Amino acid sequence: MPISDVVFLEGNDPEEVVNSEDPYLYGKWFNAKNIDMIPLSQLGEFLGVSSYKELMKGFQPVHPPEGESFILSFPEALQDKIKNLNDDEISEVIGRWSEIEEFHGAPEEPLRQYLEGLRDFLNENSGYANLFLSI
Repeated sequence: MPISDVVFLEGNDPEEVVNSEDPYLYGKWFNAKNIDMIPLSQLGEFLGVSSYKELMKGFQPVHPPEGESFILSFPEALQDKIKNLNDDEISEVIGRWSEIEEFHGAPEEPLRQYLEGLRDFLNENSGYANLFLSI
């Protein structure tokens, strides 16, 4: 099963993290429940950050992708928007977001908890996070 988590590298070399036997020993991590760049880009479009296509282009490798794991940049504009979401804005977007194909009509509450948790995680750390993918 693919893994997709959000990570603040905190100065650690992305290749070292990816090639480690336990990448979770480096930086600070948010278990993203396998929510990757596709649903995050759709969320960003719903929130008016940019188009889905432009947001997808913002997820770029931060090191030469090799093997089954790699780290992508996480678009700053999307992070900034998520950091500044209030609970009412989350309530407004969660219904639409839960209906995307990737979620297959998932219940709204776990997605609300994810988005609130991601907002808090991004605000608790300085700098910009990345997206860790392992397939």
